[in-house]
Amino acid sequence: MSLQKVEFVETPGSVVRKCPGTKHHICCGYQTIDLVEGCVLSCSYCILKAYLRDDTIRVSCKPEGIIAELDKMIDERTDHILRFGTGELSDSLAIDRRYNLNRFLVDYFGHKQKAILELKSKWADFRHLLPHLNPYTVISFSVSPQRFIDAEETRTSPIHKRLKAARLAQDSGCFVGLHFDPIVIYDGFERDYRYLIADIGRMLDPARILWISLGTLRFPPALYDLLLQRRRRYLLSGEFIRGEDGKYRYIKTERIRIYRMLYRLLKDIDPNLFIYLCMERADVWQEALGIDMKDSEGLVGLFDERVKNLYGGTL
Repeated sequence: MSLQKVEFVETPGSVVRKCPGTKHHICCGYQTIDLVEGCVLSCSYCILKAYLRDDTIRVSCKPEGIIAELDKMIDERTDHILRFGTGELSDSLAIDRRYNLNRFLVDYFGHKQKAILELKSKWADFRHLLPHLNPYTVISFSVSPQRFIDAEETRTSPIHKRLKAARLAQDSGCFVGLHFDPIVIYDGFERDYRYLIADIGRMLDPARILWISLGTLRFPPALYDLLLQRRRRYLLSGEFIRGEDGKYRYIKTERIRIYRMLYRLLKDIDPNLFIYLCMERADVWQEALGIDMKDSEGLVGLFDERVKNLYGGTL
C-alpha cells in the first residue's frame, strides 16, 4: 500500500475526548483516542474528506501523555465502564503494522483491566499484535457487501478477509465488534446484505461478538457536494433529508425499514446478539427495533450490562 506523507507531531491539548455525538440523537458514550489523524484507505464517503486540511497522516508522538489522560479518565469514572477507540480520525489498523502505533495502548488496557479498547478497521491485518492481545482489546471491523466495497472503499481489505481476521481475533481470545456503517441503499442492496449476514453467521462465533452497530449513510453538506461532483451512484441512490445536525441522511421511513430488516436477520443468527443504532433518535429506536431507548444514558447502561455479562465481573 502506498502511503501519504506521515508526520509525527506533538499534538497540543488532549487527544482523549468524548465522541462528539449529534444533538437530539442517542449516543453510546464512546471515548476517542485521536492517536492518528488522516487515513490511507480512501473510502469515497469518508467524512474526513470534508474536515481535514490535507492528505498528510499525523501521528501523536506522546504516549506518556495519552496514558496519563487515560489513567485520569478511567480512575475518576466509576459509574460506567469506559470504552475507547482509535478509529475516529483514522483507521485503527491501516498503518499499524508499519508504525506499531497501537501496541502501547493494547498493553496498557491489558494491564489496567478497567476499561475496553476497540481497534476498528477496514484493514484485515493485525497479526503483529497477536502476541500482545488480551481480552480488554476488541478487534472490530466495518462490514459491507463486497459489491459496495469494490465501488466505494478503495484500498480496503475485501469482506472475506475482514471476517477471517475477525475469526482469528476470536480464536485468539478476544471479543470482536461489527459495524454496519454506513449502510447504503442501492439497487439490490437487500440481497447483498442477506448474503453478508449469512457469511457472518457461518464464519464467526456469535457468542464472541461483543457488539454490532447499525448506522445508515450520513454526511455534511461539503461532502454531499463532493459526491455530486464525482457522481458516486452507490451513494446517491436513496432519498435524503437534511437533519437538525446539518447532515444529510436517508428519510426516516427508509432508515426504519433498513434497520428492521438487518436487525431481524442478525437476531436469526443468535437472539442474544447486542445490536445498537448509531446516532439515531429515540423514535427510530422504538419504531425500528421496538426498544424504548429514552436517552444516551440508557444506552450506556445497556453497554455496561453487556460488558459485565460477557466479562464475568472482571471489569
